[in-house]
Amino acid sequence: MIGALLLAYTLQQTPRAFVENPAPAEEGIRFHASLEAGALALPSGLGANGMDGFLAVFPRLGVKGGEEFEFEMGAPLRLRLIDTEPSQVEADHAARLRRQDWDELSDFGQLVRELRIGRDDGMLQLRAGAFSTWTLGAGWLINRYNNNLSQDYHPAGANFVAYLGPTRVEVFASDVLGARLFAGEFRLDLGRVLSDQDTAFDRFLLSVDVAHDFGLAGGTTPSLSAASLGLQAGVVRSDTFQLWLQAAAGARADTLIESVPDYGATVGLVVRGKPDPSLDITGRLEGRRQGGRFRFGFFGAGYELARFSGVGLSAAPLAEEVLPGTFSGYGEVAAAVIPLNPEDLALSVSASGEYFVNTGRVDADAALQLHLPGDKTVGELRVILTDLTGRPRYSVAAELRHRFLPALYGVLTGGTVHFPQAEGHLLQGFSAGLGVGVDFQR
Repeated sequence: MIGALLLAYTLQQTPRAFVENPAPAEEGIRFHASLEAGALALPSGLGANGMDGFLAVFPRLGVKGGEEFEFEMGAPLRLRLIDTEPSQVEADHAARLRRQDWDELSDFGQLVRELRIGRDDGMLQLRAGAFSTWTLGAGWLINRYNNNLSQDYHPAGANFVAYLGPTRVEVFASDVLGARLFAGEFRLDLGRVLSDQDTAFDRFLLSVDVAHDFGLAGGTTPSLSAASLGLQAGVVRSDTFQLWLQAAAGARADTLIESVPDYGATVGLVVRGKPDPSLDITGRLEGRRQGGRFRFGFFGAGYELARFSGVGLSAAPLAEEVLPGTFSGYGEVAAAVIPLNPEDLALSVSASGEYFVNTGRVDADAALQLHLPGDKTVGELRVILTDLTGRPRYSVAAELRHRFLPALYGVLTGGTVHFPQAEGHLLQGFSAGLGVGVDFQR
């Protein structure tokens, strides 16, 4: 799942003209089902944060109709078998099913594991489910966003994209069942408006982005609104190399504090290379001027934790955090090794980092999916690092799957977990799981 999102992210960072030679559509309807079961060690998330033991059961059922449609649903169930202090088993559903997994409307969004309607190169596309490294447009407001960082909050997000003549419209909701983060982008292809020459199409792009977080699901946090205006210009375009220059200005849309500069500006470039059909590399570099209560990439990889504590575990929420006026440098790279047949290596990797000149603050994150040759072993890793030189916070999630038999595989998981507390701060712990799964498709 992470690998598919990373590849989609690589394509999303650059304009539509970069999507070349779409694969032929698959025909027919395919069904698949799986059942995973195993042991899970997970902190209580309260008080002394003792380690509880769970039986984790995860049935899934899906259908795929070519390249136009895919749907999968499932019910991840965590049954508490070992209850250490502070005791919680009596509050669980049926005295076993972890209550925090199913105690608000948004949690029922996790039943939708994936929904996809339309092709990436089509006029209309709809996606729903979990979002791991999702970016809105060029990423000036929402960049590498992950909507499932909290162990007590399990929303399903959705995004819809439509191409209408020279315009591209995209809308996004991080939680389709709750009042959380909503965003949209309107992008105008100036080349199609001002010229009838094909060489000018998809080359000069003007975009307006807006985003608002109501902060009323998965824990209550301050609301936050931001907007940006950006321009992208394709300088070099060929079958194997693309170079784009871009610039943007952004501001908070919900604060009017004259003494605090809640706005910023950025200039940078995006390059993409495809030296051969199996390799795709995208890079991005920006210089930014920002400060106050606004910064670019506001809704970033760690936002679901930062909305409770901007840095560390008990600081001010990101919506109220004041950043000293500063310049920063931002860099990002995404690469994909695309298998030409099922037995080849498949690799998706991306990483980003930002350095703030005046304060020395460093933020970084990386995501990886590795599918080894032989079609038996898959590994996934996500690391999110915030304010490494000040009040650091880190989030790590790893998963390894290995297929022993055609219908039998093993699963190993581990990483950090965070639990928002009633007082507004975060409680951190560690989790590990081991299980087996069976699946089939026809």
